[in-house]
Amino acid sequence: MLNQHPLQVSCGQIKYLYDFINHYRDEKIHITVSQLNRIDMNIIVETELSQEESVKYVKELLKSSPMGSALYFTVKS
Repeated sequence: MLNQHPLQVSCGQIKYLYDFINHYRDEKIHITVSQLNRIDMNIIVETELSQEESVKYVKELLKSSPMGSALYFTVKS
């Protein structure tokens, strides 16, 4: 059974991160954006990972995006 972890992502360029991460799926996680605001978004992560591992995984995923290394963002549970 998969865990569902609600997380919050904050960034000045939130639209870019939204476009990159909404409906993202790989062998470990599936991400859906539940709410998009001006500078943050709430996401639901479906995974077998723990909440703490999910936060770390999403941070690494966003850093690996084409502009990720140039953006300042936070991911928290």
